[in-house]
Amino acid sequence: MSDQETPPAQAPASMVPSFPAADEARKWREIDPDHLAWRRELVERQLRLERIDQWAGYGFRLLEHAIVVGFGVAFVWLGFYAVDHNASMQVVPMIGGGIAALAGAVLAVRNRKE
Repeated sequence: MSDQETPPAQAPASMVPSFPAADEARKWREIDPDHLAWRRELVERQLRLERIDQWAGYGFRLLEHAIVVGFGVAFVWLGFYAVDHNASMQVVPMIGGGIAALAGAVLAVRNRKE
């Protein structure tokens, strides 16, 4: 099957059922008067959970940035410390390896698939 014949990907189905049309809502109200309130509560709970999930994502992203900045400051401090104590050639592999690892971690985090 070629790329031109591939059907487009559909959006993932939501866990929350959609609200019924007006005539269907009337039928549900006759069968179970509390059904629409239950469905509205279900949608509101799902939206609340999605909002909490987004805030947690923001928090983890902020933590990632803080860690990167912290390691960058630590490497700069280590470099200055090594130069002040005439040990700069002994510390070069450690600082270079750490900076390379930090750059690799940043690129891995930025390029990961969501």
